[in-house]
Amino acid sequence: MKNKIQAVYPQSVFCSSTASKLYIADFSERTNKERKVEFHEIIPKAPDNTSDMDCLVFENFSQLSVICNIFDDHQFKDKKGKDLPHCECVLFPESKRKDIGVAFVEIKDCKPKNISEYKAIVKNQIISAVQIFRDKGIIENQRVYGVISFPRKNKVSFNQTIFDDATEYKRLHQKHKVRFFPTNSVSIVDEKMLIAKL
Repeated sequence: MKNKIQAVYPQSVFCSSTASKLYIADFSERTNKERKVEFHEIIPKAPDNTSDMDCLVFENFSQLSVICNIFDDHQFKDKKGKDLPHCECVLFPESKRKDIGVAFVEIKDCKPKNISEYKAIVKNQIISAVQIFRDKGIIENQRVYGVISFPRKNKVSFNQTIFDDATEYKRLHQKHKVRFFPTNSVSIVDEKMLIAKL
């Protein structure tokens, strides 16, 4: 999959790791966009250096080789050259298999009270990025996950904040073939399966 992404987007930057925990942090709001989304093997410090940064965690206990491609802000364009909406990044196992699990990630480092403002946006950003990858032939029959993370809202499920009810989740899955996970912690079970941790 990495080769397919590079063929379409040669400027793409990839990180890979076999660490047992992987951390994705969005520093944009706290650094006035001097730093953006970052991929780490240990919990990074918050910009003020007084605490750990709030992160989305991927537990990778089987220590699969996982690749992360963080998207550039202006990477995806329509035919007129306008920026297309997209999520922050995509994670996938380094594997020759075609039937892998692919996780498109949108992370919002905002205050919990602001989550409801973003609920439509985050779903659309993931759906748009998935559609771009399908249109370009980068993904075909892979199992696609949409991970929505609000890392500052820890220890509390925000499922109800993102999806109005279970029927909306099912409708989105049927229409877009994306399994949405509103969570701050994901377990990588194997090359195909992810499980959201609440």
